[in-house]
Amino acid sequence: MKKHYKILLATDYSEAVMNAERYAVRLAKSTNSTITLLHVYQFPLSATPIKVMDYVKTVNDWRASEVKRLELHRDKLFRSLSINPDEVTCECIIREGSAGQQIHNETKKSDYDFIIVGTHGVTGFRKVFYGTHAWNVIKKSSIPVFAIPKDGLFTGIKHIAFATEYRQGEIPVINFLTRFAKQFNAEITVLHVTNYVLSKQFEAEMFKMFKKEVLEKVSYTKLNIRLIKNENIFEGIEKFCEEKKVDLLVMSPEKPFLMEKIFLPNDSVTREMSFHTDIPLLAIPDFYNPEYSAFWKFFAQGDFVNEDF
Repeated sequence: MKKHYKILLATDYSEAVMNAERYAVRLAKSTNSTITLLHVYQFPLSATPIKVMDYVKTVNDWRASEVKRLELHRDKLFRSLSINPDEVTCECIIREGSAGQQIHNETKKSDYDFIIVGTHGVTGFRKVFYGTHAWNVIKKSSIPVFAIPKDGLFTGIKHIAFATEYRQGEIPVINFLTRFAKQFNAEITVLHVTNYVLSKQFEAEMFKMFKKEVLEKVSYTKLNIRLIKNENIFEGIEKFCEEKKVDLLVMSPEKPFLMEKIFLPNDSVTREMSFHTDIPLLAIPDFYNPEYSAFWKFFAQGDFVNEDF
């Protein structure tokens, strides 16, 4: 059987990431996908010997112990899910350095379809999500990133909500999303929440135009396009997800060009999320098309701007 996706799963062994690990394995099993389990470590200075020969041996021994630890962690994870290792191919790799940078480097070297990260102790998606490890991975990634909250569960995917801001770059993302949704026979709702800050008439016209364009360019029988009103946009999205039992919330953070990044700081909906929900988030870059992934990797944020994780 053909492997559908290649997934990069980052772990630091923390309790917050455990749920992301479980989510990744269950997703991989349901889509017949492969996982690369990545752990990034830092070699402690206190363990550095004075002699060169001793240093090389110490470093090699440390790396070997890190590999063994990761493999034991993988085996324990599969046992906890009652999943046979033969059911999901899971390779273990370790890297030394900054976690965010190593994740970025790994995705540039290999053709991954998704990255999966945990939200590192953030309950749901609060405002503090901005500036966290998960957001730092999202903003630099040229491929889709799953951010899994501590209590988010994978129980299959029946309903996907895509929060739209009426941008042109979202149309390719919705097309990509339909191909993903077909594997689960899932319903997709393209959702825009408005507080009519501009005007009701203007908002209705914008919605009409965007809906027309989506229906012309996206072909999927289980696609719905909704406009709802709420004074608080985040609250409106959260309420919709809860009422409709949404399994996956999708957003498309903008990828501003260098000049925009320097002179026009962007406060997109994705980075300002203040949700208190346990629904997993899938962030897909604007204009994303896996056929052009090599192009977007070349122009990935951080390559031309010195930006620490």
